[in-house]
Amino acid sequence: MSNITTFSVTSSNRKIDPSRRRGGTFKADGSLNDNDRVEIGPTDLAFNEWAELGLTPPNLTRMREYRLQRIVKELQKRDLGGILLFDPLNIRYATDSTNMQVWVTHNHSRACFVSASGHLILWDFHNCEHLSAHLPLIKEVRGGASFFYFETGDRTDEHASRFASEIQSILQEHAGDNKRLAIDKIEIAGFNKIKQLGIDVFDGQEVMEFARSIKNEDEINAMRCSIASTEVVTYAVKSVDIDLGDFSYAA
Repeated sequence: MSNITTFSVTSSNRKIDPSRRRGGTFKADGSLNDNDRVEIGPTDLAFNEWAELGLTPPNLTRMREYRLQRIVKELQKRDLGGILLFDPLNIRYATDSTNMQVWVTHNHSRACFVSASGHLILWDFHNCEHLSAHLPLIKEVRGGASFFYFETGDRTDEHASRFASEIQSILQEHAGDNKRLAIDKIEIAGFNKIKQLGIDVFDGQEVMEFARSIKNEDEINAMRCSIASTEVVTYAVKSVDIDLGDFSYAA
């Protein structure tokens, strides 16, 4: 039989086991060293690997603030009252919050609104408010952004109308007489109801692409750390050589 590469695997939940927590109040990325909250993010293993490679983790607080200001700048440049986002990648950029990313790509049950003054509202799936509780830039968490057939059936127009009225009220509160609203992606029912209220709709994808086109130091550090972790995993997979008798597999 040919050589077999074996890996030692220790069952461990590094994120929530108090006995395995790092010392200190903050993690290397600036987030609180309190893993009892619900937050995605790197484990101690990743932080240690980056340190060995001489990489600097991003400061997440600073990066979140920068991204929000990038959106605000693009809104003000175009004289837009705000932007309504349904694309989960755009919601992540604006809020740094996630929830069922693949599912909500197909079913738009999450949304967020950013005003030209920087007021940030998140609509999340019901009973999921806790997923963004650690993000202070989000000023409000609401529900009720679902108006697609799988969720609302033959009451889709009713739900879309209610949501459109909510957006109209939010625009009036945070943008005054400015009825210029950018939207990235939206279900047809919602688009029609918003237009019927006299709100002028503009391309939100353009706004977001220009916003994210200029990276700050923290975003560049985040990409370097992400690439490094990917390379570590890729190298580990490539080194696997498993002999299964008549069936030999090499990654």
